Amino acid sequence: MSERLTAELDYWWTPFTVDGQHLTFRQHVQTRLEQHRCSHWGPAVYEWEGLVTEGPHAGRVAVPIGETSDIRKRVKQYVSGTQERGNKLWRESFLVRGEVRLSTLGFHALTVSSPGGEPSRLEPEAVASANARLVLEQLLVMKAVSTASDATWVVNARQ
Repeated sequence: MSERLTAELDYWWTPFTVDGQHLTFRQHVQTRLEQHRCSHWGPAVYEWEGLVTEGPHAGRVAVPIGETSDIRKRVKQYVSGTQERGNKLWRESFLVRGEVRLSTLGFHALTVSSPGGEPSRLEPEAVASANARLVLEQLLVMKAVSTASDATWVVNARQ
């Protein structure tokens, strides 16, 4: 007997800004991230997005989605590029190959329901939980993959 589980997420992407400017990855490399200068601090689900202008994916919009307990630390990991299948690959494949910008997830609630049961709600403050961030990340990656055109390159190491 099959069961049904439905997830509903109303969300938006908010530009990650430093001193009020939605910066590109190339600018992040040279920018000191300090809490009072940044639009977001701490845990986040995030998306890099931008047109790749050079290399094998030139002309495509790159969209990787990730999650972190510390957005500042994660941005700096992309700068230093230490993970072969993660931030180093993403940096070399597209972050330095176009005008790629960082945004963070905003949402009211994730509602999960099943027939005959009470809906469960995941509130925005739940992004402090690594498990909640992973669920959100994977739902957003699935959505990005399902709606991507040939001009879009959804990049995610967990696909």
